[in-house]
Amino acid sequence: MRCLALWLLALLSLIRVAAASETAGLGSIDALALFRWLDTPDPPLLLDVRGRKAYLSGSVPGALDAGKDPAGFLPDSRGGDVVLILAEGVEPEPWRERLADFGYRVHILAGGMGAWRAAGFTVEKPAEGFVQPGTVPFLIPRGICELNEPAEVYD
Repeated sequence: MRCLALWLLALLSLIRVAAASETAGLGSIDALALFRWLDTPDPPLLLDVRGRKAYLSGSVPGALDAGKDPAGFLPDSRGGDVVLILAEGVEPEPWRERLADFGYRVHILAGGMGAWRAAGFTVEKPAEGFVQPGTVPFLIPRGICELNEPAEVYD
């Protein structure tokens, strides 16, 4: 009887651990795995959430500067995988909650930029922290210009 009670207690503990990890929804990814993932047809969205100064000092190529505050970041609703580049000691849960509301599966770069640099991968230092005109394709929406036609298409 005591053996059965211990077995049930162990089973309940395992269930609790599995439920906690599933609700956390955070996966960790090492630098090598991220490097390989970025070279696939469906790479993750990269968000550098270390702040503007850290982002400008260098980040993973293709990463976007998302700032430090998840409440100030408005993701689109297409969902998918996103990898967060965190500063040391930053709690990822507020970011996970914010992004999960928009359908994203959140992963954390294990070791942050230190691990990326230690692995010897390229670090991109953006000249500016903002998108430069002409670098992103867009269409001026109908209704803004006369005759309800797009003024010009940029690509």
